[in-house]
Amino acid sequence: MRKQGQGIAMLDMLIAIGLGLVILLPLARVVRAAVVTHFRQEQIFIIEQDAYFLLDHLARAIQQAGHSDPLDLAEDSVIALRGLDNTVISGTAEEISVKTGSGFHGSDALAIHFSASSLDSKMILHNCAGFTVSPTSLDGIDRGWSVFYIVRGTNGTGDFRCKYRGTYQWDSQSLASGVVTLQFLYGLDTDNDGLPNQFLNATTINQKENTAGQSEGSVWRHVVAVHIALVMQAEADLVDQAPPDLLDLFGRFYSDAYAANDPGTHFSLSDFPVVQRKRLSRVFDRLVFLRNHALLNHQTGPQQSERN
Repeated sequence: MRKQGQGIAMLDMLIAIGLGLVILLPLARVVRAAVVTHFRQEQIFIIEQDAYFLLDHLARAIQQAGHSDPLDLAEDSVIALRGLDNTVISGTAEEISVKTGSGFHGSDALAIHFSASSLDSKMILHNCAGFTVSPTSLDGIDRGWSVFYIVRGTNGTGDFRCKYRGTYQWDSQSLASGVVTLQFLYGLDTDNDGLPNQFLNATTINQKENTAGQSEGSVWRHVVAVHIALVMQAEADLVDQAPPDLLDLFGRFYSDAYAANDPGTHFSLSDFPVVQRKRLSRVFDRLVFLRNHALLNHQTGPQQSERN
C-alpha cells in the first residue's frame, strides 16, 4: 500500500513539473523578448543622445560663422565657411586644407571661422572645444576656428573630432564615438533673397569656385544654410534584430542622383563589416541657417586660409 502511494506521489510530481514547464516556457520567451526590447531601447537612447548633442554642437558653431570684430580689418580676407568632401584633415597642421587621407566611410570636413568683438565684453564666443575665443586684435593670434571631421575609431566606428587653434598651436579633441559617417550639403542663395535655391556638396562648390572669375567673388559667400547628416551606430549587437538594409542620409532622391559621386551619403547593410551588421544604425539630420549672412557677403578669397 505504501509503494502504491509513493507511485502516485511521484506521478503527481511529474505532472506538476510538466504543467509548470508548459507555463514557464512561454513566460521565459516573454521575459527574453522584454529584455531584448529593453536593450534595444537603451541603445536607441544612447545613440540619440549622442546624435542630438553633436547636431546641437554643430548648429551653434555654424551659426557663429562670419561673426567678426569690427576693429579687425583683416577678417575680410579669411573664409568664414568652407567644406571638404570625403577627407580626413590633419589635427595639428597650420593649414586647414592639409589632408591625411580619404574620409572614414566618405566623411566630410567642415571649417568655420569667426572672431569675438573687442567692443562688447559681454559677447563671449567659444570654439568647438568649448574654449573662450578672445578678439584677434588683442594679441594678433587668430583663434576663431572650429573644424569638424571624422577619424577611424577603435570600435569599428568613427571618432567625431574638433580641431581648434589653441594658445600656441593647433590641437584637436574627440567629442563622441559611434559615428559611421558625417556629411554636409550647402544651400546656395543664387538670387540674393536670403534663402537657399539649391543644395550642393563641397566638391561641386569648390569646382564652381575654381571656374568663377575674381570679379564674381567667392561662391562660398552665397551659402546661407548647411544641411548636416550623420549616421550613428550602437556599440553592441542586437539579438535577433538587424539594422535597416538601406541608409540614405539625404533621402532616396539624392542617393539615386548623386550618391555615386558623393561617398558616404548612401549605405547598404553589405557595406558594413560582418561584426557590425547587427548593430543598430540610425540617420540623423538637421538644417541650419547662417546668422551672419550679411557679413559673409563681404568676404573674398575662398582659398585663403589662416596664416599667423
